Amino acid sequence: MSATPDLSSRSIRGKLGRKMTVQASLIAAVAALGIGLASLVLEQFLVREALQGEAVHYWQLFDMDATFPPPHTDNLKGYLTGPGIIAELPEELQGYGLGYHKMHGQMAHSLLYITEHRGHQLLLLFDGKSVLRLAVFFGVVPLTLILILIYIAAWWVYRESNLVLSPIIWLAHKFDRFDPAHADATLEDLDNIPGDIDWEVEKLVASFRSYATRIQRFVERERAFTRDASHEFRTPLTVIKMAADMLLSEQSLDERDAKYVRRIKGSAQDMEELIDAFLILARETDKEFDDEPLVVREIVEREVQAARLYLQDKPIVVEVREQYPLQLSTARKVLSIVLGNLIRNAVLYTNEGSVTITIKKGSVEIADTGIGMTADQIEKIFQPYFRAVSPDGEQRRGYGVGLTIVKRLSDRFNWQVLVSSELAQGTKVEVLFNETS
Repeated sequence: MSATPDLSSRSIRGKLGRKMTVQASLIAAVAALGIGLASLVLEQFLVREALQGEAVHYWQLFDMDATFPPPHTDNLKGYLTGPGIIAELPEELQGYGLGYHKMHGQMAHSLLYITEHRGHQLLLLFDGKSVLRLAVFFGVVPLTLILILIYIAAWWVYRESNLVLSPIIWLAHKFDRFDPAHADATLEDLDNIPGDIDWEVEKLVASFRSYATRIQRFVERERAFTRDASHEFRTPLTVIKMAADMLLSEQSLDERDAKYVRRIKGSAQDMEELIDAFLILARETDKEFDDEPLVVREIVEREVQAARLYLQDKPIVVEVREQYPLQLSTARKVLSIVLGNLIRNAVLYTNEGSVTITIKKGSVEIADTGIGMTADQIEKIFQPYFRAVSPDGEQRRGYGVGLTIVKRLSDRFNWQVLVSSELAQGTKVEVLFNETS
């Protein structure tokens, strides 16, 4: 039987949490980008403009007084070199050309600016320590506080969203565990929904109550139909089969009449199997089927014996091969219907040759040497009321629903049916059982 898919990764709470995480990440990324851009603007424009203006102002003073000392403050240190100047230039500032230079090993935003005037060079070293301090106190700290406030607001929104959504999430879990066979138990605690209950939630609860009540009535009618149909349909069929057996036991019955009686008995048996299959498919859940340990060979041999009724003196050899002692834990009736339909089809659509049932590890294969099918026919075999036609135009007996039932039951129990066929060569059908079985 198919397992219930895990939907936790697609839950509302999970999606909301992921969106909040993405939002927080985007805010942090934008903040980091903003700090980086501010740093770039500070260095590329403000500091450079200040150094350039300081240099121009100093050369103006130098033109008026050649002995005027270069600037020397807490953030800016100046050095003058040229003819007649004895002051020694620090080693870390030597070797640079004119223009701006990023100083490695210095504080962030430390920048060296070198200009030349009348054979002299002015070196202005800007110490970024104060700028960094200002950036921290007037940039990073306020931004951090703003981010903290944003994250607190986002967490509060997430918490409130959870409170608002908690009734819907609770109802979703309730719906997921809803059992139509025990609807009353599901409806007992609908008055104890957690969280903030609004008009929409009340509407959902009312709709679910109505839905559960209707489903419960449907289940009751389905059970009554299954019970009554199982009795009313089987009784006349049993009478027909018993009457056919009594006629076949008559010594005065000739071969022609016996042939028709066997057809009557076979049709009654077909109807009985068809009713069993329809009743199984009509049930709402699979809980009504009791799994039991089964030896597959025993099921196959019983269905082979039942299918011999359809041989009709045709030169066909039916053989059972057991490559692996396959055992399953599943519903006996379902397995009998699936294998029985496939074995009967193989016998019905084979005029001569063989029908071979091979029991493998994890599967059962039914191969025949019958009329076969084209690729177009293979695509239609699981459609209701479709029956393959032999090359001579003859259509075999049956209702055209056997393989449809096989397909529906196999899908319901998570089995796989593989079909391969070649016209006038035969057909091979393999039923693959899942690991649970």
